[in-house]
Amino acid sequence: MNTNSGRKSVYDSLVIYYFSGTGNALRAAEWLAEKAVEYGMRATLHSIERFEKVTPPEISGNTLIAFCFPTHGFNAAPLMLKYVAKFPRGKSDVLILNTRGGLKFKKIYFPGISGLAQLLPMLFLLLKGYKIKGSLPYDMPSNWVSMHPGLTDSAVKDIADRRKKEIFRFAERLFEKGRAFSYKFFVYMPLDIAVAPITIGYYFCGRYMFAKSFYASADCNDCRLCIERCPTNSLMLVNNRPFWKYTCESCMRCIGICPSKSIQTAHSFIVPMMYLYSLIPVIASVINLLGLENDGGILQDIFIRVVNWVAVFVFLVIGYRIFSFVLKIKFINRFFEFTSLTRFWRRYLAPGIKAGSFKRQ
Repeated sequence: MNTNSGRKSVYDSLVIYYFSGTGNALRAAEWLAEKAVEYGMRATLHSIERFEKVTPPEISGNTLIAFCFPTHGFNAAPLMLKYVAKFPRGKSDVLILNTRGGLKFKKIYFPGISGLAQLLPMLFLLLKGYKIKGSLPYDMPSNWVSMHPGLTDSAVKDIADRRKKEIFRFAERLFEKGRAFSYKFFVYMPLDIAVAPITIGYYFCGRYMFAKSFYASADCNDCRLCIERCPTNSLMLVNNRPFWKYTCESCMRCIGICPSKSIQTAHSFIVPMMYLYSLIPVIASVINLLGLENDGGILQDIFIRVVNWVAVFVFLVIGYRIFSFVLKIKFINRFFEFTSLTRFWRRYLAPGIKAGSFKRQ
């Protein structure tokens, strides 16, 4: 048992595994570690980005293991889910901390939604023998600038300051009592479960569409910082331009760190693509080709949905390849740039975070 300034912790050490796109989860992990040090605990942070193998925790006395990650599509970031699924079996106490997209309008603070971001990692770890001793859905400033304007500096500061105080209070309860669950985990659970269908749809389909919504405008100076710093290794060069692969998790790091602010979300490409696809009678053609009748059965409904998403996938692959090729033509590139909302919206990195703040495993 460790003590510091009269405070006592039931834990001797804290091991934090974190994944962070724009720094929200990283800041949460750093603040958690800061409070642990105040209690005389040994704190270790492990970044899991671009991981090739899982780093087993170093168990020293009574060790608490924390997993800190952002919420993507009402679920844990896919990279973190993959890491947790490969994590070795154990019996240690575990904390699950997921950052949600918080917003502020005037003096009103709006929370994000976890969906399955807490529940799935908990299930994986429980099956591996771990004991869930803490849960904190954590509303950092929303970084999803592909979908909404970036927050003002004052709003970002206000939200971050509130969250830092929150995590310190939460950590004190957890370290002193060995157990702490935020009220948010219970209050929002009915809503989190209700959005589960969206979670599943996003994980298997939606995230691949978002992956094909990014491009580099004509302002790109070929610094390749986005390629070098992508936490999922999802960017490559095609025709001497950044090209987003399907492993992209839309973590927003590339948009946030781009020095020339040349990375945009191609709203004027994705929306027309989806509209054009809706005009193509793929499903009806496949059903007719196979001689099936539309009897409204469950199996046929599943089959139709699978055909639909496969068709969307193929259509998007072909369309994005063509899109990437024609971007070499400057006036076309400029057209998409000036019709992309992100050109006019603020970018986001968590307070105190820069491109060099992110570390690989």
